[in-house]
Amino acid sequence: MYKILCCLVLGIIVANGINGVNAGEAEDSSARDYNLSMAGALINDWCERNLQTSNYISIHACNYKMAQLYNFDLTTAQFDECVVVAGGDIVKIADCMLSRFNAWLVQKQLEE
Repeated sequence: MYKILCCLVLGIIVANGINGVNAGEAEDSSARDYNLSMAGALINDWCERNLQTSNYISIHACNYKMAQLYNFDLTTAQFDECVVVAGGDIVKIADCMLSRFNAWLVQKQLEE
């Protein structure tokens, strides 16, 4: 869990050129990159950890299907909420996204 969080934070810092993220920056085009990067990392981590117990034939199939379910509109809404809640702190944004992704997974499992 901490491994994915560290990867997310490091990726965001590098992508942002070592500049901090604040709520004002969340509206510019880089917010889309942060959002997609975080969502992709969360999905990939989940697929790697759960591939053996899932019905997917490969990690690529798992990533594709999860990305279709945990789509851009959903992740954008969660990301925007996390930016506001976290006050632009990238570590708190990553924590928030991880928490919301896990809650979404639980909800999806209950729907099945």
